[in-house]
Amino acid sequence: MAALAAYTFWGVLKIQTPTNGPSVKSEGRAGTALLIIDVQKDFTKDVGSRKWDPDYLRSRIEQINALGAQARRDNWPIIVIRQVYEGWYTNLLVRLLGGGLGAKGSDGLQLDPRITVAPDLDLEKSLSDAFGEQALSEYLKARQIDHLVLTGLDGNACVKNTAIGAINRGYRVELYDPAILAQNQKAWKLQKEALQEMGAAVSWDLVENEAEARVEKDSA
Repeated sequence: MAALAAYTFWGVLKIQTPTNGPSVKSEGRAGTALLIIDVQKDFTKDVGSRKWDPDYLRSRIEQINALGAQARRDNWPIIVIRQVYEGWYTNLLVRLLGGGLGAKGSDGLQLDPRITVAPDLDLEKSLSDAFGEQALSEYLKARQIDHLVLTGLDGNACVKNTAIGAINRGYRVELYDPAILAQNQKAWKLQKEALQEMGAAVSWDLVENEAEARVEKDSA
């Protein structure tokens, strides 16, 4: 039992720990990409123990769609990231303790149908940090991306850990707050402050923010 408990703890820790990787700061990148994290049918339910307030959920999805439309206008790659747990034991625990949300074979692994933007990359991840999938780094490198705009859920879990994974690699990270969902708002407020201390930006009006970014690029 002790060995099983230790293995379980190690597995959970691995899933929840942000990753590290080579720095991108010296590569001369200048592009922007939009990341939509875990906005899957499994995680956007408005019923059950993990339900969202319908108005809150609707407003966040509307903001993601609006941001997706801007990304299309500005030719940013749009990357949809979906949680799909790997390993029989992890999936067993998810089914027993997590209602099966994100488990292989779940009916809710696909993007929430209320998201109207079509992705340029649809990436499955098994860890909370999307940079645990090498394909993400390879895609961003091929398109010379250094600025990541993060949206999705949950702000206190996969959004936070993906942000830290990106910061660890030297990306410019922007958290577009109106398009991020968090079950625990008090914790999310603290997480935002901690991420800002690590170098991330938090924005509430992306159009204004992007205009400022363009001025900075033009003057550089």
